[in-house]
Amino acid sequence: MDRKKITAVVFLIGSTIMFGLSFVSIKISMEVFPPLSMAFYRFLIACLILYPMLRKMSPGETLRKEHLPLMAFSGILGITIYFFFENNGVLRISPNDASIIIAIMPVAAAMGEWAFLRKKLSPISLAAIIASILGIYIIIGGKLEGGSVSGYLYMVGAIVSFSIFMIITKPLFRSYSGIAVTFYQSIFGTLAFIPFLWLETVRWSQLNGNIIFHFLFLAIGCSAIANFMYIYALSNLSVATTAIFMNLIPVFTFIFSYFIFGETLSPLQLFGAAVVIASVTVVTLQDSLTKQDV
Repeated sequence: MDRKKITAVVFLIGSTIMFGLSFVSIKISMEVFPPLSMAFYRFLIACLILYPMLRKMSPGETLRKEHLPLMAFSGILGITIYFFFENNGVLRISPNDASIIIAIMPVAAAMGEWAFLRKKLSPISLAAIIASILGIYIIIGGKLEGGSVSGYLYMVGAIVSFSIFMIITKPLFRSYSGIAVTFYQSIFGTLAFIPFLWLETVRWSQLNGNIIFHFLFLAIGCSAIANFMYIYALSNLSVATTAIFMNLIPVFTFIFSYFIFGETLSPLQLFGAAVVIASVTVVTLQDSLTKQDV
């Protein structure tokens, strides 16, 4: 595995850890910020963080007119539309059910990558992806808790939108660095929230130090830093490999629950976590054996 792919894997692990922690921060932040407003302010702050990063890491790199439509569409799809679906879905169904549905994303991503980018997924990788879904099911206790039908539809919308986002983002790496793609997509994704802000009311009077801390973690840690690391990884690994790392999120959430909240870990849950980690490792090693074709 070359240096760029090793860095991509490290970045994926780092971003997955922050995404895993984000669910607690989202629940706490929603005491003040409704779904769309929270996403808007998160990415507004993220843009302010990403701009100096762009100027430092890739000075002089600007968006060209011919790429504006694709950059804008991918940003709106991967940020505005995705968070509209995900935030509304999490409000309506349990975290366990949301984890299982999101775990299907690598399958959808692999199918899209095959259909649009003509990149085949090896039988070993496909088996590993399916095994990772089983592993997550074991981690959450082998049960689904039910919820609003609309919640499941929202989560399916999140899967579809993010899978398409990853596929249409790949061609942009022929012309732009990872930090440039992250910044410009964030700009368009943030602007697209504005017309919908009037539909929600932010409860500013309930803002306190704890909520500010969690919200800033979402904005700086997740929307800026983790998002950049994930986009960088996407520029150096396949769509399916990048997507399957999302299945580590329940594993990290599971581990954090043990150390932070003292929750008991059963042997069966530990087995499920091991299955997910092994599955991600197999898909990553399979990716390392193929040439990167952006």
